[in-house]
Amino acid sequence: MAQNWRGKTGGTHWMQRALVWIIRSTDIRVAYAMMHLWLVWYILVRRNERHGAYVFHRHRGRSRLQAAADVYRSFYHFGKAIIDRFAVYAGVPFEVVVENRELYYGRVNSSEGFVMLFTHVGNTEMAGYFLSTPDKRLHVLAYGGESPVVMEHRRQALERNNIDMITVQPDDNSHIYRIGEVLQSGDVLAIAADRRMGNTTVSCPFMGAEARFPAGAFRICKALRNPVLLVFVIKESPTTYRAYCEQLQPDNTLPQQYAQRLEQMAVNHPYEWFNFYDFWAN
Repeated sequence: MAQNWRGKTGGTHWMQRALVWIIRSTDIRVAYAMMHLWLVWYILVRRNERHGAYVFHRHRGRSRLQAAADVYRSFYHFGKAIIDRFAVYAGVPFEVVVENRELYYGRVNSSEGFVMLFTHVGNTEMAGYFLSTPDKRLHVLAYGGESPVVMEHRRQALERNNIDMITVQPDDNSHIYRIGEVLQSGDVLAIAADRRMGNTTVSCPFMGAEARFPAGAFRICKALRNPVLLVFVIKESPTTYRAYCEQLQPDNTLPQQYAQRLEQMAVNHPYEWFNFYDFWAN
């Protein structure tokens, strides 16, 4: 199924380590500029991802020609998000400006655990690196198929900010028990609710058509009744991101609430949409 697509950082292990070295040795803008040298080739060989980006731009009302041009812009922004991830590994300082910071830090400073739903619009991973949670540990439900280089650096960067990963592996349900422990202990559980990891889904109107969202995150929220925060992290400058935080109701309307806010953010920041597959396919 199309939404079982799992994002994985491209490139060999030595290429990923070389990128960290390049960023440490130069300005991050140099890495952005170098990306143009191989981006066209990358788009040409990544046929499925190219088609997914094209479908998204067609759904937002762009003509065929406009959508084709928008694919390049989408991949360029995606490339910057990947470079920023490695820039964190290289020690580049970033700033994350938090909208509704009273809401976010109010939840962080309370004794009650909560669920943070995030998306693949923008670069939510940056929030994990730079939103401090000294009094409440944040546990990220993460796909376990990433490269060893990415997983190694990601764990190191997250651990510095009191964050760990609950790794989801195929045919292994151990993460389910960890989820209950996390929320019962008053910590934070972060889940991507727009990337399907199984076959159980819920359909919601999304950008003019029905799209299937993973049901697991919404079921967890409704079953445990912990507070739910939705977070988007959008790039504003080479070293600045803005985090948008709002509270959702953990009831039967939660999937619709999520889909509606996701659509609004995707329309406002179309080149930050990084679900590069046919989001509406069955």
